[in-house]
Amino acid sequence: MQKVKVTLARGREKPVLGGHPWIFSGAVRSVEPAGATAGSACDIVSQDGAWLAAGYLNSASQIICRVVSREPGESWARPLLEQRLDQALSLRERIRPPDTDCLRLVNSEGDFLPGMVVDRYGPGLVVELNTAGAETLRPELVRALVERLEPEFVFENSTGPARAEEGLEPVKGPLYGEVTDNLTVTEHGHRFRVDPVAGQKTGFFLDQRENRALSARWMSPGARALNLFCYSGAFSVYLAAAGAASVTGVDSSVPALETAAENYRLNGLDPAAHPLVREDAFEYLRHDSGPYALTVCDPPPLARRSSHVERASRAYKDINRLALGALAPGGVLLTFSCSGHVDPRLFRQIVFAAAVEAGRTVRVLQVLGAGADHPVSLFHPEGEYLKGLLLQVE
Repeated sequence: MQKVKVTLARGREKPVLGGHPWIFSGAVRSVEPAGATAGSACDIVSQDGAWLAAGYLNSASQIICRVVSREPGESWARPLLEQRLDQALSLRERIRPPDTDCLRLVNSEGDFLPGMVVDRYGPGLVVELNTAGAETLRPELVRALVERLEPEFVFENSTGPARAEEGLEPVKGPLYGEVTDNLTVTEHGHRFRVDPVAGQKTGFFLDQRENRALSARWMSPGARALNLFCYSGAFSVYLAAAGAASVTGVDSSVPALETAAENYRLNGLDPAAHPLVREDAFEYLRHDSGPYALTVCDPPPLARRSSHVERASRAYKDINRLALGALAPGGVLLTFSCSGHVDPRLFRQIVFAAAVEAGRTVRVLQVLGAGADHPVSLFHPEGEYLKGLLLQVE
């Protein structure tokens, strides 16, 4: 594939020099040759021709270039991919918790492999390729993963909204081997059913692993807990195993609740002791005021675009106001936002407003985020999509 020269407009090199990995179309003066293929490797130069970085191009995207290296001579090709992949795998060997066989192995810009996500689920791997540049190295990525990890299967689940913004169609299917039916993984000794084909994201919310373990440490044995937007009940399993008298899981998806019941059984827990309620979480809290000793509030992304932030802010405030109101005195709330367009500061302001409206005195015990297998580049704050707070009501 031809290499392209991308020349920035005058004065637009500062973010690149500052380490940010994205170049927006408005910062570009010219692309040579015109009409270059999406995903082409490119050199990024300043208005006066000074070389700044190597990256790859997609003129159909608002993010026209993604930077992959600031070392002269490096480019978006197999050697760089393998070097970065080895670094990512070495990090995971150092941080993988005991009794855990599921974790993120590659986290896009956080591992300096923009557009690429690789998750391990027991014997297999699930790949997500969200950019045109990532797609150009699909065969090389699969080959490198098979050589290093010898998985039973590699499955691609590239169906998120990021691909649409790149002008790409969804892709889902096997890349190597066959997906294991009824795949079961282990996380901190707990067992969970995962469906890489039909499940959300790549099959499981790996980013919440350490927050699930934290919730168990705050669960008072014999007390009641509430898990809003519970999906397949991972938080619920941790809380029930920690001694909760009952954990009420609320979700609008019947398949998710069925999987939650199965996950209870996989861990020797009785689903009958822990109600699974098919209902909108907002509506549920309008007629159930608790009290609960611990509540988890982990909604899906409510702001998928910047234009959705105002509406999402109202929704986050509403659900947190209701959740805080349903806590017993001394109760604990773990509340999250995975909307990348809602930054940590705004999220904290929203929760503050919710506490005021709920008439509760609240203190922050801990600021929460994704686990260490979801690293974020210091120069790419957009990668810090998951933010949360551990709160206690006085």
